[in-house]
Amino acid sequence: MEYDTILKKVGECGNYQKMFLILVAMSSVFNALTTFAIVFVFGEHAHRCKISDLDDHYTSPGPVFLNTTNGIQEYNVTECQIQTNGTTTKCNDWIYDSSLFEATIISKFDVVCDEKLYRAHFLMGHYVGLLIGSLLSGLLSDLWGRKPTMLIGIVMLLFSMGLRPFMPYFLLVSILEFFNGAGSMISYICPFIILTEMVGPKQRILANFAVYITFCVGNYILLLLAYYLRDCFISESPRWLLSRGRKKEALAILKKMAIFNGKSLNISVDDMVMKDIHRTSFLDFVKALIKSKKLIGRLLVICFNWFAIAMTYYGISMNVAKFSGDVFVNFAASSSAELFGIIFCWLVTDRVGRKGIFCTAMILGGVTCICTIFTSLYADKSLVWLTTTLAMVGKFFCTITFFVIYIFTAELFPTVLRASVIGVASMTGRVGSISSAYVGELGDIIQSKFGIALPLIIVGGFGLMAGLLSLTLPDTTNTCLPESIDDAKEIEVSKKNENGTAVNECELETLTEKI
Repeated sequence: MEYDTILKKVGECGNYQKMFLILVAMSSVFNALTTFAIVFVFGEHAHRCKISDLDDHYTSPGPVFLNTTNGIQEYNVTECQIQTNGTTTKCNDWIYDSSLFEATIISKFDVVCDEKLYRAHFLMGHYVGLLIGSLLSGLLSDLWGRKPTMLIGIVMLLFSMGLRPFMPYFLLVSILEFFNGAGSMISYICPFIILTEMVGPKQRILANFAVYITFCVGNYILLLLAYYLRDCFISESPRWLLSRGRKKEALAILKKMAIFNGKSLNISVDDMVMKDIHRTSFLDFVKALIKSKKLIGRLLVICFNWFAIAMTYYGISMNVAKFSGDVFVNFAASSSAELFGIIFCWLVTDRVGRKGIFCTAMILGGVTCICTIFTSLYADKSLVWLTTTLAMVGKFFCTITFFVIYIFTAELFPTVLRASVIGVASMTGRVGSISSAYVGELGDIIQSKFGIALPLIIVGGFGLMAGLLSLTLPDTTNTCLPESIDDAKEIEVSKKNENGTAVNECELETLTEKI
């Protein structure tokens, strides 16, 4: 009896999966709280040169008058220089505006002027952590199991979050940010994989929604905290255990699922069958994957899409402080765009199909970001909010693609390689994240109207190209999760009945077995 058939007997989304879904998805709250705290503690912090200890009140750059021993002295100060009596000198001390933030990493370590590029280095540390976390989450999940790998990610998150505020040196803060990024990626991918493998085809969107929506909830909790201021009951994925030949452990979890779901499962270990290829070693699967031109081509397209999506998502999310308007309002708008995108995916994805909604969102998101060139070059200052609005619309479409790409990737590749492929694909996404740290600084380097739009034009261009390439991928809506390389090769567009309704291929296979 195949896994999908057993899953239908114990319940594809019963009480067990719902309880499990809530517990596992909560890790995404910690993820959001620690990841996007950067927006507030490492965003723009208004400053100017500090003249002396007598200069203890922040004013905007410009003329400053101080009462010295020689009388009233006039200084002309900028963010990085002091001019007095015709002499210009660089400053080595700064005074910061405390009306918005009392203190940030910027003010604590004076990451301004000549040190400003270190901001990009700091973000790169986070993104490199995401990259390494993507790789580790895939490899360790397939080799050790989903559950222990997820626990490692949560520990890394708590470790970095707890120690970061007490670090006395910028380098140490950056190192902890690396661990935060790695833990963030691991504690997101692993819950997603576990939930995807534990429910039926019709509930995969719900599982992905649960993980993503709690991440979004974490954003709002973070917004409130920024403005006003276990015992792990988690089981391993039965599908993964079965793919590794650990039938007894898989059966024990499946029977527990059946009990929670009010079902009965009267089968023995001997009744659980696997195709011979299911027991093939991990390395043999990798070799088989490499030999398949179809799957390699599919993997390359998926990886490029991950790169473009991550560049866009983090390019917008981490730079909301640079858009016109209040940073809190911008962050709330960014989080809301993400929330609406998630809800939209939950309601529409199964009806439209993975491929349809994904390709459409990628292309429209890319075009939206590219359109900021017109608002930046041709709109006057009273319309600068249009650029921010277009960026938020781009974030909406980017959220849709980020939502779908996880489940799309999971459904395109076999069980024993699923986590590894998601890890590798996500790792290429982290290269996009790293790139976004420097792309986001182009607006400061190229100080012009075009420079303001340039970061969004770049991410939009990559998104548009990725969207067009994704048209070559098959649709995986209502298909069974592939167990073998051959299963993955044979994925086709979901079948439809005479009424035009998508037919669940897993239900067809189960019906055939019963007959």
